[in-house]
Amino acid sequence: MENLGEFIVNHWILSAAWVVLAWLVFSDAINRKLTGLQPLDANQSVRLVNQYKGKFVDVREADEFEKEHIADSVNLPLSKLDEEIKKLKNKSQPLVIVCASGQRARNAAKKLKSNDFEEVYVMTGGINGWKEAKLPLFS
Repeated sequence: MENLGEFIVNHWILSAAWVVLAWLVFSDAINRKLTGLQPLDANQSVRLVNQYKGKFVDVREADEFEKEHIADSVNLPLSKLDEEIKKLKNKSQPLVIVCASGQRARNAAKKLKSNDFEEVYVMTGGINGWKEAKLPLFS
């Protein structure tokens, strides 16, 4: 341990690379723990909705939703989520948040969690992940 400082000074590039790699590996897991968001893939999402009477909440814009969407999903665009959150009456119902790729879904899930919704999940990959799993979409 006494030579650690000397090692870091002499091999600063290697030390910096190690720190960056460690951050990349652990940041997603730490972020999930801190935010309380649980990611699910498409098949896990279907299972959750079917077994526990969950609901798909699509946070894409209305025009994206009209082109293609998951059957029985509710469209609450992220841009209007604050006003339309009242459409979701049961705060204990499991919600699977969906967008095109997963980015907007994380933001929406954080908003829903902050509004006391108990079970909020984010579908990884969004509609693109749904398509990759060869699951049906409706228009």
